[in-house]
Amino acid sequence: MTSQVLSYMVIALVQAALVFGMVYLMGFRPNVGIPAYAFAFVLVLLFSLSNVGFGLITATIAKSSGAATGLSFLFVLPQLFLGTFVGASLSSTAQVAGKFVPSYYVTDALTSLFLRGATFASPTVLLDFAMVSVSCVAILAVGIILYGKYFKI
Repeated sequence: MTSQVLSYMVIALVQAALVFGMVYLMGFRPNVGIPAYAFAFVLVLLFSLSNVGFGLITATIAKSSGAATGLSFLFVLPQLFLGTFVGASLSSTAQVAGKFVPSYYVTDALTSLFLRGATFASPTVLLDFAMVSVSCVAILAVGIILYGKYFKI
């Protein structure tokens, strides 16, 4: 299980590097140093844990690969719509609901780092990091427990 989690974290690291590289090539050059980028990578790696947890929950519930694909959208879509920049244009109720998905805090921390000029030691970024940490570890733990009960790992 540990090797699976670590391999997905490596994939997330490569994906984050590709995204950061592409936005740099497209002209986005925030006025931040290496520590901000390093913190952003740590944040993305931590966030990948929640997605591994959601995958384990999906694998536990689904009876087939087709069902798993459909079920995965129950986890992906709320994060996309409520926890990213899209959520700011939604109703106030949806904005409150967005605070219950880990991607909200990742988006807020990255926005604070790269657009608002905050340091990674600022209270807002540290609170976002704490929320991501707690939620992602909890989601991963639930995923491992459910998967372990069903598949007897």
